[in-house]
This record gives sequence, structure tokens and C-alpha cells, in this order.
Amino acid sequence: MIVLKLISYPDLKIKIMILIFIIFSLLLSASVFIGKNKLINYLSLSLFSISLIALICYSYMHINQLDSVYYKFDAIGVLMMAVLTILSIFSFYHSYLYLKRKANNQKQKARYYAALILFITAMISAYFAENMALLWVSIEATSLFVSTLLFHSRKKDALEATWKYLFVSSVGLAIAFIGVLFLSIVVSQHGINNLNFTNILDVAKDMDALWVKIAFVLILTGFSVKMSIFPLFAVAIDAKTIAATPVNALMSTALVNVGFVGIYRIYLIIAQTSTLLWAQHILMIVGIISVFIATIQLTRVRRLKRLLAFSSMEHMGLVIIGLSIGGLGVYAAILHLILHSFAKAGLFFQLGSIRSYFKSIWIEDNGNYFKINPLGALVLLLGVIIILAIPPSGLFVSELLIFKALFINRNYIIAIIVLSMLSVIIYIFIKRFSHILYADVSEDMQVNEVQSNPYESVSQFVLFGLVIYLGVNPPLFFTELINAAIALLN
Repeated sequence: MIVLKLISYPDLKIKIMILIFIIFSLLLSASVFIGKNKLINYLSLSLFSISLIALICYSYMHINQLDSVYYKFDAIGVLMMAVLTILSIFSFYHSYLYLKRKANNQKQKARYYAALILFITAMISAYFAENMALLWVSIEATSLFVSTLLFHSRKKDALEATWKYLFVSSVGLAIAFIGVLFLSIVVSQHGINNLNFTNILDVAKDMDALWVKIAFVLILTGFSVKMSIFPLFAVAIDAKTIAATPVNALMSTALVNVGFVGIYRIYLIIAQTSTLLWAQHILMIVGIISVFIATIQLTRVRRLKRLLAFSSMEHMGLVIIGLSIGGLGVYAAILHLILHSFAKAGLFFQLGSIRSYFKSIWIEDNGNYFKINPLGALVLLLGVIIILAIPPSGLFVSELLIFKALFINRNYIIAIIVLSMLSVIIYIFIKRFSHILYADVSEDMQVNEVQSNPYESVSQFVLFGLVIYLGVNPPLFFTELINAAIALLN
């Protein structure tokens, strides 16, 4: 049936690269899961990494072209795919280190790598989905594979976090599905029999405002569970507290980007209607509440993973605020989203090294990291500077643009409130990480004897370097892609 549709689709020329990639990924995942062999694992991951690089190159060369009836290589998808490709390759290396330290057997490693390949594949499907229903299915698939990765350790707390994440994510996506149904009803009134975004955009300006508002609120609520913003943020925070650090690196970056893509696509539709101003007010409220909750929670957090998880919520709140402003704010939001992905992934990778030295997950039980691991401590210090948007961090540029957009639109009070909350967050981060870097370790907490791996910090230097470079001196093709992603809003 799919082949017949592909052949009959006009001007398509039977391009099915993503479908080929998905099939190839499924085969690689199956070979890892069934083979349970070290050589097969490494060979499959290498082939998968090559296929990721090939797909991002192909998608960039065929931008704005359909790839089968159900996928399209648009600018926002290419940007998110490029970020995911870089993070995935580094995640494979840090997953190897993580599994080695946990002394997992070959069967456990096979399950982990197989689920990781499928998780990445599902996110790619979501980035390039041209159909709203396919986007929803792809995001739902990420929940299943994340749950598999969360339960990797087979511990009691992992089981609890897994079923909570799966349950709440399913509820959230069920809410989003209802929004998709409302959207399908309103577009059907204009003779559209599918949910392809291109077709919906063509009739968006004539759609009934009430139905569009209902669909927007439901989809925003449902996809908030992936983007770690208000209202359904809590379960993602709990999951990141339990997940392995390489998985956290993807959940806090590439997966929240999936949530953004889902919200951004419905926002592109509503931007063509008379309800745009109303939607911007809703997004502004959601963004401010997200930053506020993150600020309050960060004052109470005592565990490193939760600290970074609520930091992601704060940054996503800023992204939503930028999106709500429009114009320059949208450019700044997408730039901030990309730079945050590299910065937060780097911090989570270094957190994996910290966990190898200290037995406890509590911040007060960790300390004197500069003496224990000088290179890792230098990376951690640089990462804190980067994530707090302190120059030369590229996040300083994106946050500056967001606040510039707020002032241009005369949102002075909102800008002052958000700046005040960010000041509190900066203080909390400096206090918590200063303890890890310089404080004396408690006599009751013995530091594990770990042989330092100098290559482990290479990925973080590369990622933090990208944050600085893309923020301070972005290449022309990078800014062109962002401008192309926001072109429909202009």
C-alpha cells in the first residue's frame, strides 16, 4: 500500500531515503539485540553513525523536498538532525564508558545499544515528519524506547521511574492526540483529507478560530511532557534523575528538541490565523511559569542530575518565551535551543566522569574535584560558565537577543522578572558547583580509585567549543538555516 502511494504521488520521484534509513536502523538494532556480541555491537554502532552522517548530508542537499509522502527535509528538521548526529556519536562513546564502569554483561549491553539506536531513529522520524499523525506516532515511539533505556539497570527505583514516565507520557500524548483529532476535523471542513503540514498551511487562514485554539492548547499541553516545560514537566525530571548519563545527554537535549519541533509545527499553523496574538500570550505564560518553577525547584535540589534537569526546564522556558515574542525572538529561541543542546550534553557527559569517582549522588557528598581530576574539573568549570550564559558562551548571545526582543516589544516588566529569576539560578549553580570543585570530601565518603581517561573530556571540549563558535561567529549556512526555519512566520 505504501509503495503504491509513493509511486502515485505527483512530483515525488520515489525518494524514500528516510524509509530506507529506518529499515536499516531496525536491522542494525535487531542484529545487536540478537547477536549479543561485542564485535557486532561496535560494528553496528559504527554503521549507524555513518548512516546518520550520510542522512544529514543528504537532507541538507535536498532541503525543502519531500521524501516519501510522509517526510520532508525542512530547515528546522535539518538543524535538529545535525545536533542529534553530533550528540549521538559522542553518546555511543560515553555509553561504552558507562557500561564498562557498571560491569554489565554482554546481554545487558546488547539491550542498551539496541534501544539506543531505536530511540535515535524515532527522534529523526519526528524531526522530518511531514504528517501531523506521523509526528505524534514518532513522539510516542520515543516514550517506549526511553522507557527501555530507563529500566536498563533493572533496579527498583528504575522500575518506578520507568512506569511513571511511560504512564504520564502516554497521558500527555493522549491529550496531544485529541488535539490532532480536533485539527483533523477543522481541516476536513476545507476538503483536506490528510494531516500533511503543507496542506494544512494552505487552508490555515480560513480555519475556524475556536477549533484551532482548542487544538493548539491540547497539543501544547501534550508535547510539554517531552519539552520539559509547564504543565507536564515533572515526569521528565524524575526520569532524568534515574537515567544513565549518556541517555540523559540525549533526553535533556535531542528529546526536548523533539517536543519543541512538535509545538513549533502547530505554532506555524496558528501563525497563519487570526489567533496568533492569543497563542503568543499562551506561550508567554507557559514560558514564564516554566522558568519560575525551575527557579524555585533549583533552590531545593540536592542531586546533580536533578540540578541539570531543572536547568533544562529553565532554558526551555526561555525558548518558549522567545517563540512567543515573534520576529527576532523566534530566531533567538532556535539558536538558544541548539546551543543549549551542546552545552547540556557536555555537562551530562562530564557528570558520568564525576559519578565514577564518587559513590554518592548527593552534591554535599562530592567535593575537591579539582584535586581528584584536574582536567575533568576544568571541563566542568567551563561547562558551568557556558550553561550560565557567561561570555564567551554563545548562550549569552541567544539570551541577549531574547531580552532584546522583549524590550523591543515593550515587555519591560516580564524582562525584569525573568532576569531576576536567572540571577537566582546563576547564584545557585555557582554555589552548587563550587562545592563539587573545591569543598573537602566528607571522611565518610571515600573516593573511588578510578584510572583517569584523558580522552573522556575531548567530547566536552568539542561541544563547548561549538557553543562558543556558533554563538559568537556563526557560519553563513547555519544562520541561513535558522532564517529558513522561521521564514513562514515572517
